[in-house]
Amino acid sequence: MNENFLMESGIMVSTVMAVVLLASILAFAVFSGKLEIGNKNKKQNSDEIAANLLKSLKRFAGLRDMQVLGKTTLCFGGETFDFDAIVLSYYGTIAVKSCDAQGEIYGEAKDKNWLAVDGEGKKTYFANPLSSTNGCAKLFKELYAAEKAKCGLHEAVVVFPAKKAELFTGKNTDVYTLKSLEAKLSTDKYQQDKGADIPAMKAALEKYTVK
Repeated sequence: MNENFLMESGIMVSTVMAVVLLASILAFAVFSGKLEIGNKNKKQNSDEIAANLLKSLKRFAGLRDMQVLGKTTLCFGGETFDFDAIVLSYYGTIAVKSCDAQGEIYGEAKDKNWLAVDGEGKKTYFANPLSSTNGCAKLFKELYAAEKAKCGLHEAVVVFPAKKAELFTGKNTDVYTLKSLEAKLSTDKYQQDKGADIPAMKAALEKYTVK
């Protein structure tokens, strides 16, 4: 009888321990799931996005004959222009304007405002970022000419550096994620030598940079 009692007690203890262990596993799984969802929906702040942009571009340029200038404000011809990064290569100059919007990004070149929808479905409207590139081509053409710097070609692009940015913009809308910007700069077009003098361009830009 004692042996049966001990055996039954042992079975009960084992059962209780198994139930407790299963409950712990389930609780951990639920907590981990919530944590993962929370991290997935967590937004990057402006400083993190800016650091992400510069780190990515410098890593990309470091493998090629390119140089990257960080956040730069140029004052030339009575006008002021802000850039989040400037890429210099033998092709020329790629000036980068950054937009902090995150989530799904919707917009067309002709639209006055664009839309960002985050992971929780929150909608945020913001000014068409392409408008920030107006006048940039003229700026670089005239600035380099004033300093007699061989400059190749130059253009300005808009990039959404946030890790959670996904673009649903028009096919010919000139905006990029970090990944698609790197893909663009990796094409044969941007690897061409257009006779740009990188040290001369850098010196010209530094001359008109607001300290």
